[in-house]
Amino acid sequence: VIGGDCSIVLGSLLGATSVGQRIGLAYIDGHADFATPQESLTGSAASMCLALAVGRGDSPLARLAGSKPLVRPEDVVLIGRRDEGQSYGHEALASSGILDMPGAVLVARTGPGVAAAALERLARPELDGFWIHVDADVLDAQLMTAVDSPEPGGPDLDELAALIAPLARHPKALGMQLTIYDPALAPDRACGARLVTLLEMVL
Repeated sequence: VIGGDCSIVLGSLLGATSVGQRIGLAYIDGHADFATPQESLTGSAASMCLALAVGRGDSPLARLAGSKPLVRPEDVVLIGRRDEGQSYGHEALASSGILDMPGAVLVARTGPGVAAAALERLARPELDGFWIHVDADVLDAQLMTAVDSPEPGGPDLDELAALIAPLARHPKALGMQLTIYDPALAPDRACGARLVTLLEMVL
C-alpha cells in the first residue's frame, strides 16, 4: 500500500485481520506515533496511529475492531524512532509491552540483526501473520527531505533495505505499506526515485 500518512495503518490492519484472528505489526518509523488525542500537539491522527492500533486512548479510531484492538501491544515491534523529547507518548510506550528498538539500536545491531530480533516476536506460532509499516521519515533526513517531520540521522537506503527485506520476504508477512512521502517538498522527484529504489531492493 503506497500513499497517505501513517494513519493508513489502521485501514491496512483492519484489512489484514481478515486472514486471521491475531496478527503482528512491524512499525518502522522515525517517530513513536503513540500519543493520545489529549497528548498530541498537532491533533493529527498520524501522531497517534500506533496508539490507536493497539487500542490506546478514548477515540472511536481506537475501537475499529470492536472490543479488542487491531493488534496487541505484545505483538508489535517499533523500529527506528528518533523522536526523544517530543510529544509522542513515550512514557506510555515504555510500559506498553511493545518491543521498542529506537534508531540507536538500529545503528548498533544493523538491519539484519534488528530484523532477526523483530521476527522472534512477529513469527511466533500464535500469530497468523504480520503487517509491515514503513514511514519514509525513518530514512536519513538528508536523503529523504520530502517528509513533513524529518528527524536528524537515520539509515541510508542500503541499511533500511537490509532491515525490511528479511521481514517482507518472510512467509508470515501479509503485506507492507510505505507512507508520508510528499512530492511537493522535493519537486525534482529525487526522493521519490529513492523510494522506488528502496522498493526494488526489498522486493
